[in-house]
Order: sequence, then C-alpha cells, then structure tokens
Amino acid sequence: MGGIVEWTDSLLTGIDEIDQQHQTLFTCLERLEKTVSFEERWSAVHFALDEVENFTRIHFVVEEALLRLHAYPLLAAHILEHRLFISKLEKLKEQSLRADVSDNLVKLLKDWLINHIGKTDSHYVTHLRTAPVAAVTLP
Repeated sequence: MGGIVEWTDSLLTGIDEIDQQHQTLFTCLERLEKTVSFEERWSAVHFALDEVENFTRIHFVVEEALLRLHAYPLLAAHILEHRLFISKLEKLKEQSLRADVSDNLVKLLKDWLINHIGKTDSHYVTHLRTAPVAAVTLP
C-alpha cells in the first residue's frame, strides 16, 4: 500500500477551518490503514468509505462556498475535481459490496491528499488572502 502519508505544515492553507478539515481527512486515512490489517477488513473498509464520503461532502461544501464567496476564478475546475473524487468514492463503495477494495481506497485517499490538498488547494490560498468578498445578491 506504499508508505505512510502524514500531515505536514507544508499543506497548511492558512485558513483554520479548511486546515482542520484537511487534517481530519489525514486522520481518516491513518485510521483506515490501521484497521485494514485486521480480520474484520470488510466492515472496517465499508465504515471508512462511509466516513470519508460523508466528511468529504461536508468539506467540499465548505470549501466551495468559501471559494464562491471570494469569486475564485478557477472555481468550476475545482468543483469538477471534487465531483470526480466523490464519483470515485461512490464506485469504490459499490465495489466494496463484492470485493475487498481496501488497497484501492488507501491509494485513492493518498493520491487525493497529496495531489489535491498539496497542490490544487494551494492555488487558491493567495487568491483568498488578497481577493475581497464578492458581492452577493439574494433572490
């Protein structure tokens, strides 16, 4: 399953709420890696998939709202990445009913944490620090 991926300060966005949520995703991965080595692997993986999917959906809503609020110019592409990740999680969840997907889940999470949080999310940090809050019109 590869080496352990750990939270480092290099992944900080400087936005407390987002950083705490990112750290929670790392904690989910760590828990998953520990539990898949036990005999009750199926239930551990299925529970982990639910936990990661539910938390990730909440995180994406918060992050996307923040980006929308600051009129982030790459918002559409960022949302697309989020939707693709959720789609991959849903596929794994469906497959988990018939097969052991623990290795695939760990790999997906590691790749996401390193590439999305470590790279893609870092692109919006400068924008959020310098862009004013966009005007919001209510219906």
